[in-house]
Amino acid sequence: MAGALIKTCPATEAPSSVLCGARGFTLLELLLVLALVGILAGMATWGGLHLVQGWQLKRAGHQLLEDLKAVQARAERSGSLALSGGALVQQNSFLIFETAAGSYAAAAWQDRNGDGGADGGEVVPLWEKTLPPGVSFGWVPGINRRACSNAIGAPGLAVSFASPSYDPCNDRPCIKFDRHGFSVIGPGAIYLRDGTQSLAITGTRPGHFTLCEWAGGRWR
Repeated sequence: MAGALIKTCPATEAPSSVLCGARGFTLLELLLVLALVGILAGMATWGGLHLVQGWQLKRAGHQLLEDLKAVQARAERSGSLALSGGALVQQNSFLIFETAAGSYAAAAWQDRNGDGGADGGEVVPLWEKTLPPGVSFGWVPGINRRACSNAIGAPGLAVSFASPSYDPCNDRPCIKFDRHGFSVIGPGAIYLRDGTQSLAITGTRPGHFTLCEWAGGRWR
């Protein structure tokens, strides 16, 4: 038959051999098998990418929550006063967000000259981190409830903590922690997305942080 691969028996092979006369695959059958393998490989690749993206989003959310708590714990350990130049001065710890750049940074401030404001050299950067690839500040379309309370209404800002003009916030969303771990300048929320899913972290004025995930109709 044209297009078929047929195995014939050599003259020296016994006719009763189990391999004698065994039929091969037609070209059409081989093409069908290759097509199925390609489809399955494509599905596996798409599913793998989806899983990786979801993992990156969860990783970003949990890392940000840990970093929030680490800066909060630092503020609690350090207290509200520090010794500088033989005098006690006020101090606070900050977490500042760069929403467009997808990054956030921690900083410490000591009021060395006692004027109540952050002047040159009084703010010390501690560290800076960037969100994982594919993850950004914001939320996916269709979200119509506020995190994580599920109050009706679309989110307003990707990071809704206050954006004071003074250093180190400089009109950027930031969290200012006092010696009790409280958020001095009020509550807020941080939204994260990867294109298909969203996570959020909410923070209260007393410094309680909650991580939640959008489940298609509500935060959980």
